[in-house]
Amino acid sequence: MQHSRNQDLDGVRGLAILLVIAAHVGLPVRWGGLSGVTLFFVLSGYLITTLLIREWDTFGSVSLWRFWGRRALRLLPALVLLLALVPVLLLVTHDDRLRTYPTAAVASLLYVGNWVRVHGTDLGVLNHLWSLSVEEQFYVVWPLLFIALLRWWRRHVVTVVVTLAAIATCYSVWSRGSYISTESNAFALLLGVSLALALAGIHRRGWRLPAASPAVPFAVLVAVSAFPSHGLATDVSLFEPLGALYAFISVWLVASAALGHSRVVGSRFMVFFGTISYALYLWHQTLINSHLLGPHAIPRNLVLVAVAIALAWISWVAVERPIGRLRGRLHLDRRREPAPAAADERPLVTQGAAEPSS
Repeated sequence: MQHSRNQDLDGVRGLAILLVIAAHVGLPVRWGGLSGVTLFFVLSGYLITTLLIREWDTFGSVSLWRFWGRRALRLLPALVLLLALVPVLLLVTHDDRLRTYPTAAVASLLYVGNWVRVHGTDLGVLNHLWSLSVEEQFYVVWPLLFIALLRWWRRHVVTVVVTLAAIATCYSVWSRGSYISTESNAFALLLGVSLALALAGIHRRGWRLPAASPAVPFAVLVAVSAFPSHGLATDVSLFEPLGALYAFISVWLVASAALGHSRVVGSRFMVFFGTISYALYLWHQTLINSHLLGPHAIPRNLVLVAVAIALAWISWVAVERPIGRLRGRLHLDRRREPAPAAADERPLVTQGAAEPSS
């Protein structure tokens, strides 16, 4: 079962990290952190669910240990490298946060950093890793729910997940809960899940969707990431409604990237940043939040981002890509015979779709 890699989805990931970086550097994309992280969540929900569907359709089951093993090999090496080197950074810069670093490191390594922060503990230069905690919690819970839904409520699985996404969206908008809590970000992940299931259902029925260029939602997301201006970007009450808006635009963008092609979204520039996005996310904010090169200022932050890009590339070449070859061994075992599908259990996806880079 060979699949070609969808470079537009890599480009979408590149846009997400560039939006986040622009906000953290201090450029006039004030809501880039919120829109970029929301785009990451929608994309993760879509990609992970697509991979789960593909394995279910091939074998009639999902190997949880293989799935969790692949996730661990994808996420842990670069994270462990970061956690090992940050104490050196804190020591060199005489940062007194070195004393509380063990707590921050353990919380980040166990992917509970968002909840530790919700309960009032500052994680210092690792504060930004809250989003990785949310994603890892999703990776643990969603495959279990996915298996249960397909075993017991297969015919209604899309309806169930879309309903959950709508409820989660309403909750996130009106609850005014913590921006970094798991439930406040569940709607973006569930919208990505719903998109994957909806597209799979459409393919299953043999319907053809018109190709749509992702360039339009790409431009829209960049434009609305600069809203609002005039000092309103610090209004926390806007986080949830804008987060919902960004999530729906992100669904539009991810769907367009899955169905169409754009020279901008799939360009070498965007794909490059999409390729190193994970390590770049780890490093750029760590360096910006450190005491390197003095207080925060845009020129200083841009220099540190350049350093982070170099570190992310090294992490990709020396750590992530070599371990990725090992991770490939945990993908679908092509020597196994696919499980026969019952008449009312046809595959959710058709063979030959572009591989959703994960």
